[in-house]
Amino acid sequence: MQNLEAAIAQLEAAVQATPEDHPYRALILSNLGNHLSSRYERTGNLLDMEAAITRSEEALQAAPEGHPGRAAILSNLENHIRSRYKQTQNLHGLATAIVRPEEAVQATPDDHPERARWLGNLGNHLGSRYERTGNLQDLEAAIARWEASVQATPEGHPDRVGWLANLGNYLNRRYERTGNLLGLEAAIARSGAAVEATPEGHPDSAPQLNNLGNHLSSRYKRTGNPQDLEGAIAQLEAVVEATPVDHPHREQ
Repeated sequence: MQNLEAAIAQLEAAVQATPEDHPYRALILSNLGNHLSSRYERTGNLLDMEAAITRSEEALQAAPEGHPGRAAILSNLENHIRSRYKQTQNLHGLATAIVRPEEAVQATPDDHPERARWLGNLGNHLGSRYERTGNLQDLEAAIARWEASVQATPEGHPDRVGWLANLGNYLNRRYERTGNLLGLEAAIARSGAAVEATPEGHPDSAPQLNNLGNHLSSRYKRTGNPQDLEGAIAQLEAVVEATPVDHPHREQ
């Protein structure tokens, strides 16, 4: 903790010593925001998170459009706002957390390696607001962002499995809300793709198989097709096989 306190003090001094038009000012402010956020994670003091957000907002002001670090600063700011929302559950704070990653996406070239992750962050926030408000437009927007995240991630990339799985789960939520079978078909397709993209023995294998099994079970309940029931059983059997004997969820 002493090292963290010293780093914050040094960064505060660096901010004071750096002219407002200096090209490194935005980076220093963003680093200070990140360190204040780290102290919040250690102490739980909301004042540290408020300070992290303030410093990150200042960093954003110091990084005009076209600045090479603007997208990263926006992403950091979004993370801080999301952390504050988790503690306060303030819906206005969630709305702000949605605006920032949207700006980060807009500021990021299509081939940027972080674009898919920022799209996913935005999808998660929109999904969280849907859970709070029930506004179907937020759910549709979340699905669109996760689709874009998948499209921005090449096959074989280690993050692609997670993006596909999240997309499948959000599509399933839309089916549960609307009853449109096409939504469930899409959820099964995406979850199936996540299973296929997960290497054997991977720790995420069981959750992906479980998602697919649940979606197939939902389709069986809707259509009565015994093939779906067989498929669901097969996937859930595979979940058991993929789960260590001492895993706390194995008996569930």
